[in-house]
Amino acid sequence: MDDSFSFEGFYEGAKKAAYKAMDDHARGEYDEFALHAGVAIERLAKAILYKLNPLYIASGKVNFGANNKVRVHTITAVEALTRLSSLNILKVDADLKLLIEQRNGTVHASVGDEAKIHIPTLAKAVAPMLKHLDVSMHAFWGRWTSAVNVAVDRQRSEIERDVQLRIKQARHRLDDRLEGLPLPKEIRLRPKMSGFSFFFGAGNPDADGDIVSVTGGAGCPACGREAQVTVGPSSDKGTVAVALTCPWCQLHLNGPEEIEASDADLDISLEVAEAALDGDYD
Repeated sequence: MDDSFSFEGFYEGAKKAAYKAMDDHARGEYDEFALHAGVAIERLAKAILYKLNPLYIASGKVNFGANNKVRVHTITAVEALTRLSSLNILKVDADLKLLIEQRNGTVHASVGDEAKIHIPTLAKAVAPMLKHLDVSMHAFWGRWTSAVNVAVDRQRSEIERDVQLRIKQARHRLDDRLEGLPLPKEIRLRPKMSGFSFFFGAGNPDADGDIVSVTGGAGCPACGREAQVTVGPSSDKGTVAVALTCPWCQLHLNGPEEIEASDADLDISLEVAEAALDGDYD
């Protein structure tokens, strides 16, 4: 019989697919995210049903392959979720149905743009299933636990949730890039730059004043490394950060609202920028 036809097989398969889904989303591969998110939900649902009774996931089809190896066909993702719903373990809402349709390829529109917003859908589907299994969030999600918690935190605004999720994704993306590289500890953890550099650019044609981009300090809210911060004039605040780019973790923030939501400490960068705009520099 297929070795994956067990509680452990379904559960570990769900966990692996969930990690892949989060990694896909962090890389902007939203079609792949939809695929792996759907697989994670389906396999976790089947893990529960199998634990309740192995017959709950059998479709009734059996094939005999090479060497008389038995292959048992299981029910579809839709049927698995329907059965969990009937058991009051999981509520299947419209967002979850859409994510499963995207995974199955039954939605033929631009899946990428549609799937981008479905990390909360994935997280909210997994949570009650983990509760039923008496498994902690961290035991299942590992390094993605805090990102998943942010995605479903309704105490935050939509911008805050989006920015904080991108910060956590950028941090993990850098960890993956640095893994295995023969770098000194001080470079791997947080390299330091000596001083700041800056350059001027043209501002918005509809606004007064120039803009200046400052690089240096520890301005990146994701990895703590030096970031390029673009500062421009503001009618009510003097100068304000309007963009932030980190060359290390590749975090990009656009506009004062996203930067404010990131909780980035840009006091020194703003001070340098203001001095540069005022011509008060050596």
